[in-house]
Amino acid sequence: MKKQLFLYTCWVLLAGSMMSSCKKLIEIGPPKDQLASNSVFLDSTTAEAAMVGLYANVANPNPGSDMGTLITLFNCMSADEAYAYSMNYYDDFTNNSLTPLYYYIDGLWSTIYKNVYIANSVISGMPGSPLSEAYKQRTVGEAKFIRAFCYFYLVNEYGAVPLVLSTDVNTTTMQPRDNVDAVYDQIEKDLTDAQKVLPATLDYYGGKRIRATTWAAEALLARVYLYRGKWQLAENMATSVINNPGLFSLNAAVDQVFLANNQEGILQFVNGITSSWIANNFVPSALSTTPKFVLKDGLHEDFEPGDKRKTSWVGYKNYGGINYPYPAKYKYMAGVGPVEYNQVLRLSEQYLIRAEARAQQSNYTQAAADINSIRSRAGLPATNAADKAALMTAIEHERRIEFFCEWGYRWLDLKRWPGVGNPAVSRADEVLSRLKGNQWQPTDALYPIPQSAINSNVNLTQNKGYF
Repeated sequence: MKKQLFLYTCWVLLAGSMMSSCKKLIEIGPPKDQLASNSVFLDSTTAEAAMVGLYANVANPNPGSDMGTLITLFNCMSADEAYAYSMNYYDDFTNNSLTPLYYYIDGLWSTIYKNVYIANSVISGMPGSPLSEAYKQRTVGEAKFIRAFCYFYLVNEYGAVPLVLSTDVNTTTMQPRDNVDAVYDQIEKDLTDAQKVLPATLDYYGGKRIRATTWAAEALLARVYLYRGKWQLAENMATSVINNPGLFSLNAAVDQVFLANNQEGILQFVNGITSSWIANNFVPSALSTTPKFVLKDGLHEDFEPGDKRKTSWVGYKNYGGINYPYPAKYKYMAGVGPVEYNQVLRLSEQYLIRAEARAQQSNYTQAAADINSIRSRAGLPATNAADKAALMTAIEHERRIEFFCEWGYRWLDLKRWPGVGNPAVSRADEVLSRLKGNQWQPTDALYPIPQSAINSNVNLTQNKGYF
């Protein structure tokens, strides 16, 4: 207990001074005397505190401003999942009318790049440490995983972004945007490097799923390969994770999927001390008349009769005789109820990644079997899909229901898939133009680069459709 308290105190001291010094990564250089200093890595206690701090900053530095909260809330409104009931300051997401001056866009950019900076600090500072080579390799692998994770969301939210790999002020303050393929190449490299050195068991982390393992690297690699159309590699990575029943299995009890350390979790982030970070945003209090965020009719109606996920993951608040549905995957607030951790990577995604990769390779029977693994867990009959078009429709349905209002899955899926009726446009263009009419433009698929970042870096350019 004393050691844990000391580690936490170290992180508070390190993070507190660092966060006050570091505004936007692209604007200013690293603080001269904080985490970037090699002195942090002279002994295992402070080095471990730095690593705990890295996860803490990504997961929950402040209620409502961590990556998971921002991405989940913003993306579910940008897509066709949910809307803010009475908070009109979120309307620009729902209406796809964002501008480079919008506060929340600046916040998302800054939050993710801040995490990149901390990861870069660990990657650059750890090699000079006198600690064992095995420890240094593992911690650098964790930092590379986090950096890859951050860049995955940066490149999907903003498109081409500055690929910052150091803490050198001379290379960060005036760095232009790198093309999407270059960013993805670095993501693959970081994850491949991490896969080789991260532990293959949970023993290093006390049996908990709260830090990166080789399986987390493979799971994220499977997703990256899928997004890039590398079907066989995506299938291989997903299969490697799925074929590890000693660590991972689909949880038959759907209402337990988001509990801490359940067997479906590949990587989980620890929430705040007293509550689930996302429950406080999605679940209305007893005194609230309506939910803060309401599921859109199309999503709510897309649940099939008998789907256990609707029973377990959708809540209702009655107001004026109307039942307003809201996301209820995370339920427990203020220390009441079982402990929930934020599911960052979970096994069900690997089945649906493999199903899609197999469908793209004309392996229809096995693709259907993967879909049925998810449907069976949800209490639904087997799919009738037997060709590529039908299987892709089935996969879209399962991904929409399985991952609604969770880490931006639906928003990113709509943008990466070609249209069903017209492959020359994106699935986002098809779906969101029907739903939102002239509020949707194809250029809305990328968020604007914050104007504050452009003002500070003359080499940054704006995305199309924004001024």
